[in-house]
Amino acid sequence: MQAIDSQTPFRAILAAALILTSALSLPAEDEGDEVLGKAGAFEVKLSEVRKSLDSLGEAERAALVREPATLNQYVRALLVQQVVLSEAKKAGWEKSAVVAERMSALRDGVVASTFIESVSTPSAAYPTATELAETYAANRETFLQPKAWRLSQIFISAPREPGMVQDPPEALARLKSVTADLEAENADFETLAETKSEEPASASRRGEIGWLPEPQIHPAIRAILPEMKLGDISEPVRMDDGWHLIKVLDIREPRIPTLEQIREPLVKQMREERARAETESFLGGLLNENPIAINELVISRLMPAATN
Repeated sequence: MQAIDSQTPFRAILAAALILTSALSLPAEDEGDEVLGKAGAFEVKLSEVRKSLDSLGEAERAALVREPATLNQYVRALLVQQVVLSEAKKAGWEKSAVVAERMSALRDGVVASTFIESVSTPSAAYPTATELAETYAANRETFLQPKAWRLSQIFISAPREPGMVQDPPEALARLKSVTADLEAENADFETLAETKSEEPASASRRGEIGWLPEPQIHPAIRAILPEMKLGDISEPVRMDDGWHLIKVLDIREPRIPTLEQIREPLVKQMREERARAETESFLGGLLNENPIAINELVISRLMPAATN
């Protein structure tokens, strides 16, 4: 268990904690919960963080997938918040005018935003099967998925540094060793990827990168793929981070998925679009009844004075 990093900026830690606090007001229901972290007498349990993650939006979830270490910082942030909260309660700070004022502002925002959500959320019956089928038929061509390749790789790290005129001899030696192994009789690409590839994520999957649509493939690799067939292994492709030896595991031609194949994301998209339309309609009606007028002369006084 890691200690809290005292060098982490205090405001940044508390800001991160605020993302998760809404789900931490209830104690863990499972007495056997594993403890993820401790700070003195304070602890964060597995079920608490799971509840917190449920409250995150898609952007925050995507950030966690890209940077798993962020979750460690979230746990640290929650522990710091508990420690600070305990001290604040001892000082009676929750009864201060500052807290009351800010809580009032937060409450107003939550009330307004959740009310808009309540009036704009489509009914559970939307879209109907007919509405879904009509939307699919009307937009069928827009669902075209580009050609895609399922790829595997062996990666040899050799980052290009500013001013570099030739590749590092030790990296070239590792590359030569791998290419020699691949040329050997009964060579197994997957085993070599698992044991010699220097990119941990794909190495843990015996080299597999997964399905990549053509637009998302690096140009240097995309350029060699048209000439490759299933099972082919490329020559080393030099990129800024090193060499990539690519194997083609599968190829999928451009296609339009069936309605059943995209039912779930299409339903989600239709519901989101309906919610946006309902929100705009609701707010438009309110503002027609309550026109907004801004006193530009007065508001200009809020602007900070220019500095020389």
